[in-house]
Amino acid sequence: MKTLITGANKGIGFALAQNLGHRGYEVLVGARNETRGQEAVEKLKAEGINAEFVKVDLDDLNQLTSLSALTDIDLLINNAGISGNIHSDKGHLDMEKSAFDYSSSDLEETIKTNFLGTHAVITELLPHSLTENAKIINITVPVSQEYWMPLAYVTSKAAQNAMTFAFGHQFKKDKSQKQIFAIMPGAVATDLNGAKVGDSPFVKSPEETAQMISKFIFDEKNHNAQIINFDGTIYDNYEPGLRNKVIKDVAKNGLKRKFKK
Repeated sequence: MKTLITGANKGIGFALAQNLGHRGYEVLVGARNETRGQEAVEKLKAEGINAEFVKVDLDDLNQLTSLSALTDIDLLINNAGISGNIHSDKGHLDMEKSAFDYSSSDLEETIKTNFLGTHAVITELLPHSLTENAKIINITVPVSQEYWMPLAYVTSKAAQNAMTFAFGHQFKKDKSQKQIFAIMPGAVATDLNGAKVGDSPFVKSPEETAQMISKFIFDEKNHNAQIINFDGTIYDNYEPGLRNKVIKDVAKNGLKRKFKK
């Protein structure tokens, strides 16, 4: 069994590499920086894990075309991403920054990396690199919470969530055995958010998070086109409230649409 994990040189990605490696997976450590990626590989090898570095630079769509040469990937975990504080002294998510203070370039660069880069990873691997029953996991966040609104980051994740549903429904339509789903790990101590274990009773370590993610990967359930919260709550539609309203309206009024003259 083989897995490619993006952003696997640290944080959640590295913890997942350890977790899956100890389950017998060959681990492809996807990272932008080769030095850091190779350091992660050596740490994994020291634990007896079969690991190899693969360059994955979500900012460079041309570089990502090289991924199509990979073969026999059973599990793709899209974990890499940037915080969206492109023009800030803070490298991590800024929870206090006003939504009005994000520039167009903040949004453009974050969406390019987190959404378009992830999209490119998947589409480069889909034709020939993934096995028949492969699973694609996107690590994501809730995008509509009052107390948590780093605009550039959540916008990029909203697009990624929409892609999860769209690709999942396409798998269903094509009668494919592949699955794509997303997991919301909750608060985790990582460089991306600047949180540390102990900051709050809700902040988990990367190792705890990797165990939780693995639980959903290996629960033998079909999670295609779903978003799974860390507590097990499953969302199978991006806007269930809106969808239910549309269904009720159609049931009541049919498909007639009224236009103002």
